[in-house]
Amino acid sequence: MSLLSKQINNHIEQNYVAFHSPAHAGKLNPRDLSELDGLDDLQAPKEVLKDCQEQVAEIFGAKQSWFLVNGASVGMQAACLALKIYLNSINDQRPVLVARNVHKSVIAGIILAGLEVEWFEPEWNAELGIFTVIARIQGHQNLAGYGDDREPRPVTKQSNASAIIITNPTYEGFHTDLLSLRGAAGDVAIPIIVDEAHGAHYQFTSQLPATALEQGADIAVQSWHKTLGSLGQTGVLHQSKSSKIPSQYIADSLKLLQTTSPSYLLLESITEVAELYSKEGQGIVEETIRISKNIQLPSYPNSDPYRLIIPGPGRKIEELLAEQKILIEAAYENFALLFINPGNDQADITRLNSCAAAIEELCKNYQAKKISKPKALEVSSPREAFLNGQTSIEAPCPPGIIIHED
Repeated sequence: MSLLSKQINNHIEQNYVAFHSPAHAGKLNPRDLSELDGLDDLQAPKEVLKDCQEQVAEIFGAKQSWFLVNGASVGMQAACLALKIYLNSINDQRPVLVARNVHKSVIAGIILAGLEVEWFEPEWNAELGIFTVIARIQGHQNLAGYGDDREPRPVTKQSNASAIIITNPTYEGFHTDLLSLRGAAGDVAIPIIVDEAHGAHYQFTSQLPATALEQGADIAVQSWHKTLGSLGQTGVLHQSKSSKIPSQYIADSLKLLQTTSPSYLLLESITEVAELYSKEGQGIVEETIRISKNIQLPSYPNSDPYRLIIPGPGRKIEELLAEQKILIEAAYENFALLFINPGNDQADITRLNSCAAAIEELCKNYQAKKISKPKALEVSSPREAFLNGQTSIEAPCPPGIIIHED
């Protein structure tokens, strides 16, 4: 049981009459509480929440970790604001390199912070119709530490960008080696902020790629409900021990953006998951990987057994599975995406495998059409474009692509 859960239990045992928020006064759910004595304050944690956040930082090897109850989205927005404060403090006016496949929360953070950006494109997979890994940053080989011939080259003392923001791993489970972005000269490398929403489980096994913090990211933001199993809308922002962006800038940005009425149901779920994974994380993750290997459906190779890509007519695959009372994460023209979760068991896999023959028959004669990547974006000031009504976001989630409207 987590420290916060113990405090909540102690509070409930006192049988208080509640003349405070929330208005249901404990009748709807006695664990849905507010910032009462003994339960701390997420805006300025000094007691139990501070202790729980320090426990998470220790688990993930972070300098400091912050709980997020507005989703990982608020973490990415706060990271963008903190980056802007840092760049202002050193008078760095160079643009920030931003990958085209970032989540809409990053776009929101860029707009809120007023960052000047330069977009770059990860590798495009026309067979699936998605961006995958980052092989290089066009025009910025000095940042990546590699040239077009893939021979290592040192990072130059002066680059033409101030920071990098990427999604890693991707929604579909493709992972980029961050060390190739960091380069050889860590003392002069620019900050890297990583949307690691789908990679919190990487921490707990050597069977998956190294985490963003292990590979030198300054800030990594994780969505714990996506891979660890806390309640929806929960996440954690980690600051690395070598981060160039000061802790105070991050804390101030979160205070500005995150709710002043955090749900203790959400906070407790974060602390309970942290407690569980601190003791059993390796076993949970490796068991999930083990059962994923028992899946007998056709799949497209990626970096993560938690993400199953079934190539074929995605929407028809989705319909076929729904008829068998099996729901999936997403369906697209050329593939269906399934999340293999720690909440699944072998019985779930067996039920999924019972559809293998029908799916193979459905995909047998399917001819996938190559999908063209979205038109390259040239807007360097998303804030200006947004305030002038010149931008829209094509998809709210998964990662939305920002579109400039001429």
